[in-house]
Amino acid sequence: MRAIWVLLKKELLDVVRDRRTLALTLLLPMLLYPGLLFTMGAVIAAGRERLKNEPLVVAVASDDAAGFLATQPVPPKTSYQRLSRAEGEAALKEQKVAALVDAADGAQRAVGEGRQAVLTVLYTKRYDRSMEGLDRLRPVLTALNDSALSLRLVEKQLEPTFAAPVKADLVDTDFQKDLGPLIASRLLPVILLVMLFVGALYPAVDLTAGEKERGTFETLLVAPVRPLQVMAAKYLTVSLTAVVSTLVNLAAMSATFGAGLSLGDEKASVTVHLTLGQVLVMVACLVPAAFLVAGVSLTVASVARTFKEGQTLMTPVMLAGLAPALLSQMPGVELTTLTALVPLLNVALLVKAAVLGTATPLHVGLTMISVLLFGGLALKLAAMAFENEAFRFGGTPALVRLFGPKK
Repeated sequence: MRAIWVLLKKELLDVVRDRRTLALTLLLPMLLYPGLLFTMGAVIAAGRERLKNEPLVVAVASDDAAGFLATQPVPPKTSYQRLSRAEGEAALKEQKVAALVDAADGAQRAVGEGRQAVLTVLYTKRYDRSMEGLDRLRPVLTALNDSALSLRLVEKQLEPTFAAPVKADLVDTDFQKDLGPLIASRLLPVILLVMLFVGALYPAVDLTAGEKERGTFETLLVAPVRPLQVMAAKYLTVSLTAVVSTLVNLAAMSATFGAGLSLGDEKASVTVHLTLGQVLVMVACLVPAAFLVAGVSLTVASVARTFKEGQTLMTPVMLAGLAPALLSQMPGVELTTLTALVPLLNVALLVKAAVLGTATPLHVGLTMISVLLFGGLALKLAAMAFENEAFRFGGTPALVRLFGPKK
């Protein structure tokens, strides 16, 4: 243990001296997330305000459509322009108009005779100006329907409620006013898993392939220490770096959401105030996950002979780590007894459940046990790598030698 402790202090000192590692683990989360999220909120708010004040043109393709629209006030910053249906569709594709309104011949007469008329609105989701045009037309269309309905009810001497015998009152018991937990449950699992890998991959490459390239790896191998002791020191160093990186990212994200984020909508705010219990649940799954990722990273990085080669090998590892985070955001994928056993996916789902307040002690326990078991397997792979002569000097044959049939 004394040899491992000496090697660990040496590895940690090298990490602290490396400015790139410090930037990735400490400066990046503290500066990036608050700046990124607040900038994103400001850009969204400014974009919405710009669209609301931008003059838009809506094409009107028929006399009946023009007659309908003439009965209602023109939306602010909006003007109507008479064009044929073909001209209007072409202008919509060229972004010369924001939307096109059309109605069949006799549509107004149909409404007067108590029948139904169809008012067609053409728009495209490709352009924000077109979506804004549709939003401006929605109140006009609603008012047209309500006014025609009111006249019919008066003629029939019926109460206004006759046309709506059952009224649906949709109440969101959780996110009616504050969208913070909902948005955080989508962002935190992805960001924390990504930064968990970022915090482990770079130190793993630097402590293996980087040392081979600098010529210091052989010095450790000829020192009076066993390869397993060298591996243990490097494994603990990568694990601690990943843990610190993840916890700093969690703290930065929590502080950012706790301060509040504006998206330019006065009706909804984005704030998250995580309780101590929620934070402890996330830490309880992220720390073992850091040891799992450290073992995998150290094993893969040991194959590389140069730092550049190590970065190349880490790309699929990074993508593999991103896949569970993205999968956790798919509809219907929730934390269950089964998904709690799937490594990394269970971590992402548990972070999501912790933010939403739906995590249970059973799921927390199963997730921790699963991550610890797979972490032990990753540690075993790392130990096999450092005991393998081919792995210590790198090269493609090392993978075959490690995972291939034993001779």
